[in-house]
Amino acid sequence: MIDLVLILLGEKSYAEERISRASLVPESSFIAKPAASWLDDFLVWLSPEAFGCCRKFTNGSYCPPDDQPPCCSPDGGSCGLGGVCKDCTTCFRHSDLVNDRPSTEQFREKLPWFLNALPSADCAKGGHGAYTSSVDLNGYESGVIRASEFRTYHTPLNRQGDYVNALRAAREFSSRISDSLKMQIFPYSVFYIFFEQYLDIWRIALTNIAIALGAIFIVCLVITSSLWISAIIVLVLVMIVVDLMGVMAILGIQLNAVSVVNLIMSIGIAVEFCVHIANTFLVSNGNRDQRMKEALSTIGASVFRYITFRCGAEFDGSSRNNYCLEITLELTTSVCRALNLYFSIP
Repeated sequence: MIDLVLILLGEKSYAEERISRASLVPESSFIAKPAASWLDDFLVWLSPEAFGCCRKFTNGSYCPPDDQPPCCSPDGGSCGLGGVCKDCTTCFRHSDLVNDRPSTEQFREKLPWFLNALPSADCAKGGHGAYTSSVDLNGYESGVIRASEFRTYHTPLNRQGDYVNALRAAREFSSRISDSLKMQIFPYSVFYIFFEQYLDIWRIALTNIAIALGAIFIVCLVITSSLWISAIIVLVLVMIVVDLMGVMAILGIQLNAVSVVNLIMSIGIAVEFCVHIANTFLVSNGNRDQRMKEALSTIGASVFRYITFRCGAEFDGSSRNNYCLEITLELTTSVCRALNLYFSIP
């Protein structure tokens, strides 16, 4: 059997060394201090010098420190060496250990004691509370610890960018450790679940916008049977999205899940009116100038009035959260420019 203690010590020392080195450059790693290790505290708790920590009764069961029940009465009675714990001895003598390290069997036997030991004045190294969830004991009887954790701290994070950069740095650091140790290591903190979306938000936004524009182009091509009209409609939609993102930047609106949904919705809202104007242009009679004038004077005016009415009904007084006005103005100017571009094509 491979020595479980040696494996843990080797991997722990390497991981802790890397974390300690990363804490020396907190500006890039966002790690404030070296990791707190349950294995370090367990080995101290197990040491024969820590007489008040790892102890056993004469029958071999766990004996708590003298200031805890049953050694000390819970009602505030006397605590001392004359009670039920007077015969307790340390778990190991130096001669029982190999280079002051426990064997695999000793490690396997005493680790549950450590995780259930309450810290107190006589023994502050008890692992209950601090390390209760740090070790996965499923399958532990076979001599394998399938998962464990080391705890460290981020530097103070104030802005959204700090949280996102800290998450990104933690994942990159864990990826390097995983590649070195050939095992899965991942970071976790409470705020990660809230800022994880920002790691891929641009890729998600551009992918969804591209899918929406591609689907619109195909549908318009099938309905209008005109490659140029379909391309112009998509071009107008692209200009609307770009202008909306510019307004978001000016107003300080972050690109997040909500704003991405709004951008996709703006494409769906704008395409309806663009198609109306383009279809009217296609079915009108006359030369290009006459068809343009008819499209803008008939359906164009109706579309403009409808959007204005809709924005007036939905406007809530907050320009940061309402894109209707921007869609209205950009739709009108963009359609006119695009149709003029179409007219100039021979």
